[in-house]
Amino acid sequence: MSKLVWIGCCFYLLIGFTSVVAAALLPELMAHYGRDYADGGNLIFTQFFGFLLGVVTQPWWSRWLGRIRMLSFTLYFICIGYLIIGLLPPWPVVLLCLPLVGFGSGMIESTVGALIIDAIEDKKAVAMSRLEVFFGSGALLMPVAISLLIANGRWEFTFFGTSLFALLLAFIWWRYSAANGSFINITDGAETETPAAVPRSTSLKYGSKLSSTMLVCCIIVFFIYVGLEMSIVNFLPSILLESMDVNAAVASLSVSFFWGTMVLGRLVCGLLAEKYGYVRYLLWCSTATVLVLIGLALMKQLVGAFIMILLIGLFMSGLFSIALIFSNSLFPGRTEQTTSKLIAASGIGGAAFSWLTGRFMEHASVSFTLWFLVVLGILLVAMLAVISRMKPTPSAEYTSCG
Repeated sequence: MSKLVWIGCCFYLLIGFTSVVAAALLPELMAHYGRDYADGGNLIFTQFFGFLLGVVTQPWWSRWLGRIRMLSFTLYFICIGYLIIGLLPPWPVVLLCLPLVGFGSGMIESTVGALIIDAIEDKKAVAMSRLEVFFGSGALLMPVAISLLIANGRWEFTFFGTSLFALLLAFIWWRYSAANGSFINITDGAETETPAAVPRSTSLKYGSKLSSTMLVCCIIVFFIYVGLEMSIVNFLPSILLESMDVNAAVASLSVSFFWGTMVLGRLVCGLLAEKYGYVRYLLWCSTATVLVLIGLALMKQLVGAFIMILLIGLFMSGLFSIALIFSNSLFPGRTEQTTSKLIAASGIGGAAFSWLTGRFMEHASVSFTLWFLVVLGILLVAMLAVISRMKPTPSAEYTSCG
């Protein structure tokens, strides 16, 4: 079981890499191909579109291929996609290959998360937080490696290195799944079973409506949370540049500070959630996030702003993984389908709110943007309070609502 968790961590480290590679190398790609940032935006969107497509179709691929072969194929997609991009082919080829990477990343995130939630009986929060630590480490370390490669004029090696890591992970996964295929297949098949204890004649119509409402509430939570997180990550340097007397180099450090405390927080968030309960952890940390966001909106000094940023990363560090575990507990026997829907909602929320925050930064003021983030945080607390009062639904009821 510990091997499965560690392999899952490697998968999450890989998608941590893939989540930042294109954005971190965007200036170099634009310069090489003679493109402007509108083209760069199109490039990032193609990866997001591939990611979303992978997440949404993942349950179908899992039923058709099984988790073992599906995860192998996703690693090949990432390996081949980055290998071709690293050769610096014509621009249209890059636009075709990057969605392959996004597609593979989307399927990995939803599949591995569901697999760990299904497979781990005790201390699910600890296992999931370990995955998130590796995701955050990948997102934190990759820009450092890219900056070193750029300084040496070898930035395209980033694609080759990530491709090689995906290929190595495919080999490790092949070796592990060959020895543990029966166990992985058991957890895969568990979702399709309907417990005999749940009578099909129970009020399915009411149960369907109740389950649909609960699922919508959980989807809203992930839509808002990732929208808030990505808005912070994408616009922290711009917010500091516009609101304080700071240069671009110092402002860019804010994202590293944020991810640094994200990683540190994820080292202990699982233990705290198991000790105090998922509901308490979610409500306490989301409320603390709102209070610190208010502090950031009111802060006028750079040192204080960086302290607020550190605290935001710390308090937000475990919200995604713990909310994912709690949400899945509301729909027993449907881990893969539920996880796919929630991660898809998170991807859409991250894109939508990042776009909206950018428009506020352009056409309103920094102060307005910061208070908008505070409002998002308040909405998140409200929705977490709503789902915290929900109880698990029988599998039969959830099945009836799709």
